[in-house]
Amino acid sequence: MLQTRRSLVRALALGGAAAPLGSLLRPGVALAQPVSGGMAVDMRDYLRRARNAMPSANRSGRVAVERTLERLDDLNVDLSVGRLILVNIAAAQLIAYEGGREVMRSRVIVGARKTATPQLASFVTGARYNPPWYVPASIEPEVRASGISGFRVVNGRLIQPPGPNNPLGQVRIGLYDSDGIFLHGTNSPGLFARENRALSHGCVRVEKVREVTAWMLNQTPAAVQARLATGRTLEITPPQDVEVVLAYLTAWPDANGRVQLHQDPYGLDAAGARRAPYRRVTRPVPPNPEEVQPTIEASGMAPAEDNPL
Repeated sequence: MLQTRRSLVRALALGGAAAPLGSLLRPGVALAQPVSGGMAVDMRDYLRRARNAMPSANRSGRVAVERTLERLDDLNVDLSVGRLILVNIAAAQLIAYEGGREVMRSRVIVGARKTATPQLASFVTGARYNPPWYVPASIEPEVRASGISGFRVVNGRLIQPPGPNNPLGQVRIGLYDSDGIFLHGTNSPGLFARENRALSHGCVRVEKVREVTAWMLNQTPAAVQARLATGRTLEITPPQDVEVVLAYLTAWPDANGRVQLHQDPYGLDAAGARRAPYRRVTRPVPPNPEEVQPTIEASGMAPAEDNPL
């Protein structure tokens, strides 16, 4: 049976036959605890149990689980503490965790193979409502040549003001020391319906960006939408730390707690592939309150933009 959904394409073979969608374990072998229902689990132990229950002949499945465990260790991922946004690059999916419990999931669009989304562990700096788009120098000639109107040039940089045609959508979630990588909305939501969502220049487009923002800021989606509707560019800092992990995980539980195998769009699980590169950002030291500059919310002015992709 052909599996057509991207996140389920590589259904595992059990005893040489195609397994039911989502089934990684032999029939009758129970999972340690269901991930669904908000249950907190030890994810590494959960994955090891899944691997140990697989037939030895299922090499691709075992490799996917082992590589996933390796990348979790490289990025020092700890789902049990605080708030964490996990972007699974291989699955093109975002999962929000709080105290080890899953809060929500969202489809995302990640980098294409030539402009891959990097593995990164960082922290949210803030949510920017109605963000302008500072066109990266790498694609500015292409944008200028397209003849698209509505851009402005400020200090030699091409900028697109907020609005329905802005590719960042209505919210941009900044990351600390991320080399220009961040999370944001989009003006092309139809692309989320695609099976292959490795389409961006490296940044992560989030389908449920308003819901994620509301959770981060301890607000309701309606309150977020009300702020967005003003059209003002505002930068709001989360009331508590939110870690963000961009990780390439080709084996991960679905919303029902069944470990799934995902496609390998960057070829990082292939035989002979090098260990996937990664970068961990050290948590910044909180500044003294007297040294904190006024936020955009207070000043109504946007800070200097980083180099978005």
